[in-house]
Amino acid sequence: MKIITNLSEYPEFKIDEGLLKKAIIKRFSKINKPLYINVDKNLIQNHGVYRRDWITELKRFPTSWTPQFISEIKDNGDIYHRINLSYDFLHNAFHNRSQSNKDTDIWDIRKYFDFDPKDYPYMYLFFLLAHELQHAQQCDSQHLKSYKDSKGYVQYKKKNWKEYEDVESNHNIFEFDAEVASIKKTLKLYESYF
Repeated sequence: MKIITNLSEYPEFKIDEGLLKKAIIKRFSKINKPLYINVDKNLIQNHGVYRRDWITELKRFPTSWTPQFISEIKDNGDIYHRINLSYDFLHNAFHNRSQSNKDTDIWDIRKYFDFDPKDYPYMYLFFLLAHELQHAQQCDSQHLKSYKDSKGYVQYKKKNWKEYEDVESNHNIFEFDAEVASIKKTLKLYESYF
């Protein structure tokens, strides 16, 4: 999997792009298609959004894309994974923790993890990324333009993970899978990054 981000445009977050890519590759090795992680200043309603996109639908490529990344997408049937992260919510996580704690209250991060408050920004980032990366893993093997739920890969099935029945969106198998992935893979991403 080849990964490109626009994180270098946002030095205020002090996220090491190289370490982040290594952590993602190590912990989400089942994802094969190219991945673009985009910090988006226009995303204000959601913390993050996952999409499976086609390069053929773009009028122009993001400036952070290299010719090798574009070639990799074309070699994968013009399909790539795109994760948009809200600039505002990310900014709050790194620079306004009291607001971020309010924004993420329903996530129950502290219920699942015991961590030093100084690590909160990274716990937020990895919790969010684990969720969105799990969505990428769910549909990585599909080659069709129209996504078929029945063909999606689900790692964490509700019947096997009953202790997490109270997670948000537990009525949808793909959201349940992504929520449990956030719980199970956040610390793994954190440890791989540091």
